Amino acid sequence: MRGRDKYCITVSGTTNSEIWHEIRNVLGPTPSTVSGTDVILNEDIAEYNDWVNEYGNVPFDKWLIWKLRVGTKRYGNLPENKKHINKIGHVWSPCPYSTQSSDLNTRLRLGLGKLDPLPAKVDHTLGGITYYMETSSRGARWGFECNCPSCTYLLLYGRKYFYV
Repeated sequence: MRGRDKYCITVSGTTNSEIWHEIRNVLGPTPSTVSGTDVILNEDIAEYNDWVNEYGNVPFDKWLIWKLRVGTKRYGNLPENKKHINKIGHVWSPCPYSTQSSDLNTRLRLGLGKLDPLPAKVDHTLGGITYYMETSSRGARWGFECNCPSCTYLLLYGRKYFYV
């Protein structure tokens, strides 16, 4: 089977068991049986029922495909290790006034030459959350804004640093 065939799964079954067999035959692992009972089938159906009782109704086929492709039984949410819950903003865009920013990045963002002194930098991590630049607008201009409450620029000038 070609890799892209796995993206189009046609489900024709009507019961959870039929749907489960159709999806597992495509995405795996193949079912194992103990005493005539599909162990993985029972585990998947129990997890699905727990999820439905806690979060609401979603078709079993969508839930199972999500679980097998994304790796989490929480339908609609990415697993913890795939999302960054300890940051605000774009990781690739540190504020030039933060210690997370390289000296080169600071010089480029602020238009400083090689001999110009660098501004005072502070750590943009507060309470375990690291602040990076966020996409923002000022009227018709779009750019990046620092929302860290301890940013040197904010403390010196009384407004958030904004980069276009």
